[in-house]
Amino acid sequence: MDDESDVRVDEDPDRGEFVLRVDGVEAGHVTVRRRRGHETPGAIVLIHTEVDEAFGGRGLAGRLVQAVFDAARAEGVAVVPRCPYAQRWLRTHREYLADVPPDDRRSLGLDAPTEEAS
Repeated sequence: MDDESDVRVDEDPDRGEFVLRVDGVEAGHVTVRRRRGHETPGAIVLIHTEVDEAFGGRGLAGRLVQAVFDAARAEGVAVVPRCPYAQRWLRTHREYLADVPPDDRRSLGLDAPTEEAS
């Protein structure tokens, strides 16, 4: 993929996925489940992230997961990363940890480390 590639991620609710396209070609997807809240805004649960092998090694899986987090932020809903790839991604993109409900952060072992004195 070069800098001129058109990379898009769009939700396809009928498929229950966020779909990644590179130059109009489907290159991957994240399977999600919407958790509707009665008294809370709800959540997007990331179940499985997959990028076609032909598009591997280009950071596209990370862009796909980030797009889901960004969409959730725009909607004002939480994200629950059940997908192992999304959990690993979140460990290096800690600015998105606040989007995961505290109980889910604890159960998934994603609690932010305590700040150490300098």
